[in-house]
Amino acid sequence: MKRWGITGGVILAGDKVIPDGGIGIEGERIVRVASSSGIKKEFEETVDAGGRLILPGIVNFHHHLYSSLAPGIGTESPMRNFREILENLWWRLDRVLDEETIYYSALNGILQGVKSGVTTIFDHHASMGYVKGSLSIIEEVLKKAGIKGVLCFETSDRGNVGEHIAENIEFFEKHRDDRYIKGVFGLHANFTLSEKTLDRISKERPEKMPIHIHCGEDRIDLEYALEKGYRGILHRLHSHGLLDERSILAHCIHLSEGDFRILEDVKPIVVSNPHSNLNNRVGLINRDRIKDFVLGTDGFGSSVVLSLKALYLSGKGKDEDPSELYNIFFKRSAQILKKFFPDTGEIKEGNLADIVVFDYIPASIPETPESIAYHLIFGLIPESSYITISNGRIIYREGEFTFLDGNDMINIRKAGEKLKSLLSRDGG
Repeated sequence: MKRWGITGGVILAGDKVIPDGGIGIEGERIVRVASSSGIKKEFEETVDAGGRLILPGIVNFHHHLYSSLAPGIGTESPMRNFREILENLWWRLDRVLDEETIYYSALNGILQGVKSGVTTIFDHHASMGYVKGSLSIIEEVLKKAGIKGVLCFETSDRGNVGEHIAENIEFFEKHRDDRYIKGVFGLHANFTLSEKTLDRISKERPEKMPIHIHCGEDRIDLEYALEKGYRGILHRLHSHGLLDERSILAHCIHLSEGDFRILEDVKPIVVSNPHSNLNNRVGLINRDRIKDFVLGTDGFGSSVVLSLKALYLSGKGKDEDPSELYNIFFKRSAQILKKFFPDTGEIKEGNLADIVVFDYIPASIPETPESIAYHLIFGLIPESSYITISNGRIIYREGEFTFLDGNDMINIRKAGEKLKSLLSRDGG
């Protein structure tokens, strides 16, 4: 079993900053967190971080890897509001995805994530023309990269609901005891799910299988639930027995008073995606009402650091409390991650070695863990990992991925061109 160490870094280890710290790794686990000198004495092979910032591997709690080939692919159809953005871009795109474009979309998005220090992705997948086996394609890419994932298929009345349900449940059952890959039950949003569909899901979903759903991303979602006679979006889901503390709710922007009360009672996992919300002009999470949440990208790139910057810029700005940002990005993220992968989330002896060494040397040593949030916002460039480590293995180092095959980058380009062609044939 390989034993090696990292030295010479500014390390966030739990709730303390180690100014000249080191980490000892044996196999896939962290076995020592100490001073640089201590690690050098104990470990023969070491990598010098050169004063760079070392953090726990980053988690993207809400992603759409299938969108990663889309940059530059336009549409002549109008996108004046949220529904038109879905109908004229994303729903057209997910309709034409096939095995090849799913694979290389996942690979491209994962490469972007790994460059950004991401070692775990919660992916919300949609490919309405290729349902069965689609999650296994993404799993294959996650395993190739060596990172962790929590996957689901976006169940929606837009497609064959029975196929969507089967894909979610089969993947969940297959990965109940998997240490690196998990399945949850994917739902698109209230406004694309009929009462009949929610009733069916309530009956067929295995006990303790969490859901992952867009909640109140746009006002149409809330209006739909109210029109159906419910007191809100979460009230509708709760009435169907679908909410618990492991439910993953993306966005939570347009909620009713009743919904806020359910959030307080049930305490599900809320994921904010601020730069995606700004792009779609749908509003922002109410941080006065929702304190406990984590961050995702919603397919708008793969850098969660960029999401943190967007949260800061779109929120309280200079009046921001750094302890709130620290709790969102580090403490709350670690707490949520442990619900799915118990021995992760912190640089701590005994945990899996999921670590990012950012290519950023702080001009001054962070005096408190909370101040690290400001280093990420004002100092760090997104997609600037120097070394990314997952399960004790270096998967990215100084601009090079360690898991790519010779033609992978060429094939990503080919898949992007193919997707453009498929969309053109589909009427775009």
